[in-house]
Amino acid sequence: MADFELPIETVAMDVESGVCRFKARVSAYIDDERVHVSIESDCPQVRAFGERVKVLGRFEALKMPFSENTVFLRGGETLRHSSCPVPTAVCKCAEAAAGFALKRDVNLIFER
Repeated sequence: MADFELPIETVAMDVESGVCRFKARVSAYIDDERVHVSIESDCPQVRAFGERVKVLGRFEALKMPFSENTVFLRGGETLRHSSCPVPTAVCKCAEAAAGFALKRDVNLIFER
């Protein structure tokens, strides 16, 4: 066992959900084999969702198909809109925090 600890990096992502105008900040870090997720938002449904995904297994946010992914299942139980981008942000942050992805921005932009 090492006599030092590596720093725990927190991965964070800001989410602008669109027409509802609710913003969210998703952050995640890994501790051993668990990913700890925190969500700040003025949206009551997003806050309820955040309570349901506070701790995930290292691979849980990567699970496919979507219909078996814990993050999307909890989103289906708490969120009113299936197009809410917050569950995807949780998956992206958890994936990066667990070391399975690089931190790369994601954009959803309507063509005007």
